[in-house]
Amino acid sequence: MTDAWYGLEMGATEIEEFLNEQATGVLSLSQDGRAYGVPMSFAYDGEHDRVIMDMAFGPESKKAGFIDSTEEICLTVYDWEGPKEWHSVIVTGTLEEVSEDDIDDEIVSWFYTVAKDIDISSANIEMHWYELSIADVSGYALYE
Repeated sequence: MTDAWYGLEMGATEIEEFLNEQATGVLSLSQDGRAYGVPMSFAYDGEHDRVIMDMAFGPESKKAGFIDSTEEICLTVYDWEGPKEWHSVIVTGTLEEVSEDDIDDEIVSWFYTVAKDIDISSANIEMHWYELSIADVSGYALYE
């Protein structure tokens, strides 16, 4: 569709620029026919066609169980200024835990800068790095 209210399909360069500008989205997971959406900070790594996330897990993490059972992950990233100015990108693929050594120093540094004032030491939370290997990405936008 190309109706104005629906938006226009974004090109690859526009999608890449948008993902580089954003830092949050909704990670959609599933388990036994149930859906679970999690707000998530991320960094886009276009050089390796992936999205990097530093995830926190508590002792009885619902998120961890859903990650283990989800075959295809979906990350929805959007920016809404109003009904005539918005962007929406959907990234799908697989999610795997990775070592910090497998992530560019610039991305790691960005996450640590964002979280520098957050103290999780007394919360019994473990942090783990994940990469969403991109299988498909699409985006639509509307702006005047």
